[in-house]
Amino acid sequence: MTSAAEVMEAIRASWPPSGLERLGPFDLPAERQGTRRATSARLVQGAVATEADIATVEQARPGTIFGTIDDLEDATAERLAARGYVAGGLSDLLAGPVAPLLGELPRVSGFPHWPPLAICAALWDTHGNDAARRAPMYRAPEPRTAILLRTDDRAAGALFVGIHDRFAVLHLVLTLPQHRRKGVGLLGLRHAATWAAAQGADTLALPVEASNDAATALYARAGMTRVGGYRYWSKP
Repeated sequence: MTSAAEVMEAIRASWPPSGLERLGPFDLPAERQGTRRATSARLVQGAVATEADIATVEQARPGTIFGTIDDLEDATAERLAARGYVAGGLSDLLAGPVAPLLGELPRVSGFPHWPPLAICAALWDTHGNDAARRAPMYRAPEPRTAILLRTDDRAAGALFVGIHDRFAVLHLVLTLPQHRRKGVGLLGLRHAATWAAAQGADTLALPVEASNDAATALYARAGMTRVGGYRYWSKP
């Protein structure tokens, strides 16, 4: 059975910072700008932070956002809450088998490629993921791919897929608003699964905002299940 820790490890490995600084039980990404996923302090696997450990990070890097895996890192989460941190950005960690998504794909409906085409960059730019937020994908280990999705002879979406061990991890998943409810989301998963299988991966994984009901319903239809949760902690 896939665990939350395995999925989180794969997410981080396929969306890496340029460097990590070890400070007590925390790893601090070098980046201070970008997504919370790329910039937040994360616990070393299996570690538990004391209030003194948290205070050390606060002194070394004021304004740091912390991330914790639900259940596995609740002791640290409780200490963050006691110091006035507020949880937000709750994500579900999802995983599901590649095999059920394999099969013949519609012609010219998706194009795995690397590096990302300018049109993919333009789509991400327009929908809130600028170059700074996309930077981790260029640091991700190979194999990796961008996938441009098409429907009705038009660009309909894009996503990035990176491999870690048996996992193919999806990031920057985008379906253009005008192409929603046309099956583009499922099409993206099928293209990702086909590419992943060719790389030897047997499981798709991704984080998704827990409040995004449409996305979680789509992933459930694709055979993906919630294996855990992740949340970010910041001072109000």
